[in-house]
Amino acid sequence: MKSFAVLSCTVLVSLASMASMAHAADTPSPEALERGLAGRWAGALEYRDYQSNRSFKLPLTTLLSTGPDGATMTRLSSFDDGPQTGVVTITTVSLFGANGMLTSAMFRKGRAVEVWSDAARVSTFVDATHWTVVYQRRGTDDNQAADIRITQTRRGPELIALKEVKPVDAPDGAFAFRNQTVLTLQSAP
Repeated sequence: MKSFAVLSCTVLVSLASMASMAHAADTPSPEALERGLAGRWAGALEYRDYQSNRSFKLPLTTLLSTGPDGATMTRLSSFDDGPQTGVVTITTVSLFGANGMLTSAMFRKGRAVEVWSDAARVSTFVDATHWTVVYQRRGTDDNQAADIRITQTRRGPELIALKEVKPVDAPDGAFAFRNQTVLTLQSAP
């Protein structure tokens, strides 16, 4: 009887392991999920201003497109930053490489071009329009070295991107809110 119980447990563990591997094989890459975001999106950008430590929320429009190669993605975002600054346009061009690494370059008038690479992984996948991808990198925030994490969640026609930062020398080691976009799909290509 004891060997039957051991055999039963071994079979159950093997079946669970096979089911987990099958699920992992069915989960698309971050790149494939990003390609499904092509379209016009509208919503809001919320960010924490470091000088005043206040949160601000601004209307935001974003146009996402995939290049003919299926690997290059362009994000064109605009928001009105008030009477002194006016409309801000940010263009980000990204390309997935080997091992889920996403390299991006961001262009914004009056600023130097920023280039970075993120490690990308799918943390949750239900279907093509219900998933979460996490992007992480070591970079700079508020002029200091920081770990940066962006959690992008799609829930049907809604897309949320939460950016959190953690200074490398932070004693508590906790990520803190930096900004967030909450967008709704307006039209697909």
